[in-house]
Amino acid sequence: MTSQALPTTDRPTAAPLGQAAARAATAWSVLFGVFHFYWAFGGSLGLGDGAQAKAGLTGGMLAYDLVVAVLCFVGAWVAHELGKAPAPQLLLPRWMFLTMAWTATIALVARGGIGVADDILRSTGVLTNGLSGMTIQDVYGEPHPSTYTMWSMRVVDGFFVFGGLVFGTALRGHLRHAGKDC
Repeated sequence: MTSQALPTTDRPTAAPLGQAAARAATAWSVLFGVFHFYWAFGGSLGLGDGAQAKAGLTGGMLAYDLVVAVLCFVGAWVAHELGKAPAPQLLLPRWMFLTMAWTATIALVARGGIGVADDILRSTGVLTNGLSGMTIQDVYGEPHPSTYTMWSMRVVDGFFVFGGLVFGTALRGHLRHAGKDC
């Protein structure tokens, strides 16, 4: 009688860098999702201490934060899957899964990068209205925001860039691993 190994649903993992990036992207997504729930229900840590942060959220911002929080948790699933070898069949078609990963990568890098560039241009006086055409008053709700408010927003912009970079690195590792299987 020969013994046969039972088929397993566990898939091998991607390359080490892809795995590490996928873990970082998963953690990033969960952390940002938790923060969006926190902000949705009135928290202000990380938003600064300016007039807009103290004013609280409107109904539109509450809905926005809740939707973004859910998207972050979907992103955590995508990031987790990026750390594994490509599956024969995921919950979604492969093209949809990869579109989600590419969208996260591009949107996060663009959002953070534009925010960083906008702030640098506005803060240095190169463009007083930044890339967005908005003054400091327009952005922060007051003409002279506190250092805490300014740096809170800079950290958030950097956090977006970091999220996009780890998603991109995880996606690259996943695609490279998929290329080995083809």
